[in-house]
Amino acid sequence: MSPPHTPFHAQREKVYESIELLDFLQRARQCKQQELETIQKQLAVLEEDCTRVKAKRAAGGEQTLPSFHSPSQEPSSSEASSSQQVAPDPVTPADLAAAEGLDKRKLRVHSNFDELLQNYLEASFNPAERLEEFSDSLRSFTRLSSFRELSALTYGDQSPSSCSIVSSIEFDKDGEFFAIAGVTRKIKVFNYHSVLRNVGFPNHFPVQEMTCNAKLSSVCYNPYHKSTLASSDYEGCVSVWDTNTGHSTVSYQEHSKRVWSVVYSPTDPTIFASGSEDCTVRLWCPSRQQQHSIFTLPAHANVCSVKFHPTDYMYLAYGSADHCIHYVDLRKPDEPLRVLRGHRKAVSYIQFISPTELVSASTDSELKLWNTELNSCVRTYRGHTNDKNFVGLTVNANYIACGSENNAFYVYSKAVSKPMLEYKFRNIVPDSSGGSEGQQAERVDFVSSVSFKKDSNVLLAANSLGQIKVLELI
Repeated sequence: MSPPHTPFHAQREKVYESIELLDFLQRARQCKQQELETIQKQLAVLEEDCTRVKAKRAAGGEQTLPSFHSPSQEPSSSEASSSQQVAPDPVTPADLAAAEGLDKRKLRVHSNFDELLQNYLEASFNPAERLEEFSDSLRSFTRLSSFRELSALTYGDQSPSSCSIVSSIEFDKDGEFFAIAGVTRKIKVFNYHSVLRNVGFPNHFPVQEMTCNAKLSSVCYNPYHKSTLASSDYEGCVSVWDTNTGHSTVSYQEHSKRVWSVVYSPTDPTIFASGSEDCTVRLWCPSRQQQHSIFTLPAHANVCSVKFHPTDYMYLAYGSADHCIHYVDLRKPDEPLRVLRGHRKAVSYIQFISPTELVSASTDSELKLWNTELNSCVRTYRGHTNDKNFVGLTVNANYIACGSENNAFYVYSKAVSKPMLEYKFRNIVPDSSGGSEGQQAERVDFVSSVSFKKDSNVLLAANSLGQIKVLELI
């Protein structure tokens, strides 16, 4: 039974209502007061930074771009009057191009304003560091707007019906040579400068070609020895090659299943690692002249990608079919230092972008930027399509590029989650004689590998037809 409704109960209910209302209002005021204080602090920082930038421009003698009317605009009467007194400088094509370029850069900033603002507000509290850090991010995001094709070459026989998927592209330590490997069971080494010089040639010929016993999944140059290259294949074999002679110097058959990834340590050129479908990461040291691995790290699922830490060979990360990135201290391998969770499907690639930042790619059509010290995801990049294939991942200091299953690849600025640039390969209609109509209709070409040239904005991209483009971001 409910309590009887008496004047006392009614009075108490009114007291409760007023207490509840007052409590809500006070909490709301407190919340908004905190928001106001935060906004006031942010405004103060913005005012300070505006003053610093204006002072810097004035001290550097920077000039503004010339102002002018477009041909469709008529000057006002006051402007016409003043123009009779002082004749304006003639507008040159260079002025028009500069103004148009600035407008495009501003439009890109405005289109991504909320995310850029968040990046600015999260930057360092030190004023000089904050401005420098954010200015670098903003410049890297706005200054590049297109691609310039430097050259093109092919990996397979150029037949539209053939399967010439390029699995891996890697530059040597000096950027003088690059190696291409894939399902044709061949590693082809090209001279980068020769490819650029002979840009008009219908075919480019490799300076070295090595034939393997199985389809290739990955190649990696030694960071110190220019002519040393490691490879992995679909039969579980890991090999080391001398690209001067074209011969394999050692091969290991210890993996029981397909090896997806092979990588040298950036700080110890005697060691490289491989990751396999047999759920292991293995370390190799050819200089010891042993026919077996020197260390085996068991994993809980297929290993798709392996990378050493850029400054300490004792730390290693691998991406796995368990949707995670495992970050391991090889001196304490029983328990990983970090397990980075957030992808919804297998992690197909990982790349260190700095000693504390790592980028991962997954067949959930997402890239993620991780802070390995904080064990947190900093940013998620979306815009490409990747549901089932290995499409490649490459990074430099400011940019991240990956392939896509629409025969294109995408470039992201590290600071912004949406694609900055897209490059689409020309679609080739297969010859119907190459298979049944159903088979031809089902085939969808995709970009299968991408690689930045070290310390540059030059990028190589290849697709499932074996088409390769040498491009520069401009």
